[in-house]
Amino acid sequence: MTGPETTDHAGELLERNWFAPVLLALPFLVMVAALRGMTVTLPIFHSTDEGNYIYPTILQFSRQLPFPSLGHYVAAQTPLFPLLEAYVGKVVGYALWKLRLVEVAISYVLALAVYHLLRRRLGFERLAALALALLFVLSPYVFGTSFRVITDNLATLLIVVALERFECARQTGEIAAFLLGCAAVAAAILTRQSAAFMLVVAGLYALRVGATLPRRAGLLGAAVLAAIPVGALFLSWHGLVPPGGDPSSCALCAPGRDAGASQGGLVVQTPELTLATFGLYCAVLFAPSLALAGRAALTGDRRRLALALREPALGALLGAGLLLAFPAAPGPHTAGVLWNASTHVPSLLGSSLLFWLLLPSAGALLAWRARVGPRPWLLFAFFASFLLSALVIRYPWQKYVDPFALLAICFTVRREDFTSLRSLSGAAILALTFVAYAVSFVV
Repeated sequence: MTGPETTDHAGELLERNWFAPVLLALPFLVMVAALRGMTVTLPIFHSTDEGNYIYPTILQFSRQLPFPSLGHYVAAQTPLFPLLEAYVGKVVGYALWKLRLVEVAISYVLALAVYHLLRRRLGFERLAALALALLFVLSPYVFGTSFRVITDNLATLLIVVALERFECARQTGEIAAFLLGCAAVAAAILTRQSAAFMLVVAGLYALRVGATLPRRAGLLGAAVLAAIPVGALFLSWHGLVPPGGDPSSCALCAPGRDAGASQGGLVVQTPELTLATFGLYCAVLFAPSLALAGRAALTGDRRRLALALREPALGALLGAGLLLAFPAAPGPHTAGVLWNASTHVPSLLGSSLLFWLLLPSAGALLAWRARVGPRPWLLFAFFASFLLSALVIRYPWQKYVDPFALLAICFTVRREDFTSLRSLSGAAILALTFVAYAVSFVV
């Protein structure tokens, strides 16, 4: 078969409606087989949460069905995930491997939701939408949690659904879409307290979608209503975790004496870690575009080059200034690839040289992508809200920030960024790295 015929055949295959769902399912099917139908435990990061908190809570709720008591249980997270698993377990059984398969199904729906957001709502080409959705699924802190009974991926799924509905409301003016987005936000916070930053996103979209003052007020009221269910829980608990829950596993609770927590009021290291993750992934993903831009700059007009570099240079200076003011130092218990890698690199002025490389790069790359990207509103509403919320996440752990940094990068993609297999080489490098990371857990 000739080269053009092979390309045409690949293009035809990509256009098939079944191709994307099947391809996105393959990583999950391979891992389920490797884990012998989920009867083998995947030893991922923070994996003890499953056995110590989430699974016991599911079993407790199962004994109290149809209306479990939400006032006292051992998990620190809000109760929607164990509640869902308890009801599903009533049908399929409560064997741990069966509940893990439910988590796999949730994660697969997350993959489809990301693909739908990119392809249908944001208008990506099929190749780019599929490549980025697959990359998101394979990212360490999404893929790893897909095979343990943990709350993270359900919360992320609901956040993606909310973003899709808010974007629909912004594009079409449909009030129903905005209200569904608010409902998804409420459900996300009922899954994990840390999803509360989406209330700010909802408020920003309310101001954008509403064309008149009364309409904006009504939409803001809907965003406020999304906070009422979790607010009622907090009032009944007299805190952010239920009585019986372990505050040391709650990233938003008041710091105590546990060694992994920051003891300050605001934790600048968490948004610094978010930006460092953004910088690393962005540099690799857009490496082909950066190479082309650099080549064009060398042969182009110097004045235009200076103007083009002005905003990235300012972003780099802000990243360096952030490190000077608040050194990126992990807590006594590091958690995450970047923190662990930074311990093997010399430090300067209290921060690892790795962060001195990534933070200024992140500032420059964020300024560049914000300027050239076609969705500045979505990037601002989502990423700025998350970065502000990260200040109160007292555990600067990568699992809390990694998926959202990668989502933010996806929102900056232009149609011309991924038009060929060669332009996807950065995504391929990231994906292969993610696969190697996942395989290291299994082996």
